[in-house]
Amino acid sequence: MNYKDLKKKLAALGIAVAIGTTYCAVDTNYTPHYEILSESEAFAECPCGLIYIGDKEFLETIPKGDRVILIEDQRFSKDDPNMKIYNSCSICDKNDRNDILEVIQEYERLNPSPWERSIESMRLEWYFHNLSYDCSYKQNRTEDVDLDNLDEEKYDNKVLRKILKI
Repeated sequence: MNYKDLKKKLAALGIAVAIGTTYCAVDTNYTPHYEILSESEAFAECPCGLIYIGDKEFLETIPKGDRVILIEDQRFSKDDPNMKIYNSCSICDKNDRNDILEVIQEYERLNPSPWERSIESMRLEWYFHNLSYDCSYKQNRTEDVDLDNLDEEKYDNKVLRKILKI
């Protein structure tokens, strides 16, 4: 890698860190705001909307809308257990993202599976997906966030979380 490329990468990292300190920092007084629904097709409701979790066929039956969050449950995939949040790029409020991740954790607690992700690594991965999407980088791949097991180590970086205050 030459000096010019290194300089560009360091500048990009600096911008990401600067944006991250305000864009995705978790308030230390953060309290999740969601309700698990038992009499509904939706699994939960939080201030940003209704959260539906299920397989692809089930999600295709749900009417799309502004306050509808669709999460595909691929936790029993033999290749790489996963939870996919559709159109995650449109969810920019850090408290909304945190509520959704808390709901996913509760879903896993109630329905155990081989899927295993820490909430901190999911926050970081979602942040970088949104940052990439906002920078028009591979938007076809960063519009939705896949929270798969293989990415746990990649995004479970304590130093980076401290820098970004996640």
